Amino acid sequence: KALDDIKQWYQRRVRVLRLVHINPNAILLKLESILEPLRDTFQSKLKDICPIGQEVEKAQELKRSAMRAVVAINKIPDIEKMPVFIDFMKKLRANKETDLLLEQELQANQASYDDMVFSMDH
Repeated sequence: KALDDIKQWYQRRVRVLRLVHINPNAILLKLESILEPLRDTFQSKLKDICPIGQEVEKAQELKRSAMRAVVAINKIPDIEKMPVFIDFMKKLRANKETDLLLEQELQANQASYDDMVFSMDH
């Protein structure tokens, strides 16, 4: 089951990343339904995603993949005006684990941490 969830998420992430570049307005229109599975991914514990020890790395990759989608969504013009995204980002930033993961993905994408909707000062 866990591997099926990971495969489904990868397929969803690919669609989201394509839409970010092709039709960002489509992302804005369905933002809440796109953020929901991301939120669930970040809120779940690794043992809930992949209870088998060997699958922990796959679960960690699932969270990294979800964060890459967040970084891509953040690049959409005017995303900072969307209350649902603002709330989502506040919750990500409030959690040490997801905030660290966000910082790592931003560095991997050569984006500035300050370019995100909220800096740590907010």
